[in-house]
Amino acid sequence: MSKRLMLVLIFAFVVGIAFTAYAEVQNVKVSGDITMTGIRRDRLSLRKNDTTADYGNIVQGILSQVRVRVDADLTDNVTTVVRLINERMWGMESTANSTDDNDTTVDLDLAYVTLKEFLYSPLTLTVGRQELRYGNALVIGDIDTNGISARNLPPTLEDLSLRKSFDAVRAVLNYDPLVVDLVYSRVIETALNTSSNVELYGVNAAYAVNKNLNTEAYIWERRRGKGYLTLLTKPETLITTGAKGMYTGIENLVLGAEAALQLGDHASSLAGAAYIDDSSVNVHNRTVTAYAIQLIAQYMMPKVKYTPMLHASYTNLSGEKWKNDKKTHKGWDPMYEDQSKGTLYNKIVGFTNAQVVNLGGAIKPMDDVTATLDYTYLMLNHNYPSGALPHLDGTSTGPTYKMTDCRSLGNEIDLGVTYDYTEDVQLALSAGVFVPSKAFDKANRNAATQVIGSMKVTF
Repeated sequence: MSKRLMLVLIFAFVVGIAFTAYAEVQNVKVSGDITMTGIRRDRLSLRKNDTTADYGNIVQGILSQVRVRVDADLTDNVTTVVRLINERMWGMESTANSTDDNDTTVDLDLAYVTLKEFLYSPLTLTVGRQELRYGNALVIGDIDTNGISARNLPPTLEDLSLRKSFDAVRAVLNYDPLVVDLVYSRVIETALNTSSNVELYGVNAAYAVNKNLNTEAYIWERRRGKGYLTLLTKPETLITTGAKGMYTGIENLVLGAEAALQLGDHASSLAGAAYIDDSSVNVHNRTVTAYAIQLIAQYMMPKVKYTPMLHASYTNLSGEKWKNDKKTHKGWDPMYEDQSKGTLYNKIVGFTNAQVVNLGGAIKPMDDVTATLDYTYLMLNHNYPSGALPHLDGTSTGPTYKMTDCRSLGNEIDLGVTYDYTEDVQLALSAGVFVPSKAFDKANRNAATQVIGSMKVTF
């Protein structure tokens, strides 16, 4: 009898909690998107008839990306967001005897709670897995970029991943026109101790000087535990501080500038590649002095036929000399940047030791069709000696490229067309070619190409 009574009481308690929780929900919204992408990339290794695994002569397949999001308003000041994601190549599923990374596993993409007016009105607190993106994403934007593998996608396609979320706590203080973000993120947890973890701390202050000038200043600190990389002599602390300004005081023209400086220490390889390979066993700590400068401009012509738009940007990322064993490391660490998704050069050249010039534009020949054209030129800041074999993409699993002592890396042209079939369905097709220049030895100076077609349905 007592057992039955206990079961009844437990059942009543659970039901009471369920009904109470349900009563607190004011509004629930379900949304999401499904994207199917056909991809073909040729000669990422820049060699003819190359059979190198992953980066061989042809990389092709169909990528499925599915996201489902639930937003729930619990009270006027408490909201929650959960988004699930699945990214996989068609026909690739893990089995008990398979080593494929691609499967039908559904992963947690977003899961956070937002508390508005927390403790007092200017403060908003967001806790959980969330996207972090500041400025033009020169420093913070994508957690799995620049050699950090995207879960469930092959290395040759990981730049197309939609996953950008960080496990973080973010406090936003809104003192209009000043908005200050305070951020803590646990980027990597390898064990329940601090010796191998990767953590990110940051402050980003945005200030609207007037309606035409917006400014930002930031400081980010990335900490890596001593156990994160082999043979590290001590924990690594890298500090990135910078400022950004955006001016819109000239009609239809946007001008922007950003400059950043990196200090602290860096775990780097004696190989001294353009992008330091953090997987190397020859790792030691060095003092960092690096910089990044970026200038952007965009001009729109809304009253001209086809509403053309032109844009240009210049990026300068400091670099490290080949096999430089001095105590100071001058190579820019791209941190978690998110600026070159879907380009070939982003898969071939790491985001450091380079000057990047981009020119492009867009037109709308019809109301629901947009055509884009982009040209990019890349040049090394520090050239290689002839015959050097660096991992240009910054990963030990990527291909090596035989280099010369020239600085010109190459040119890329990308052409794209987007068709808004309905408000909810978008079709897109793009093609690109990267033509390597004289910095590459003739043994690997063949053009790389890609064609990407996609269909995206939003609900």
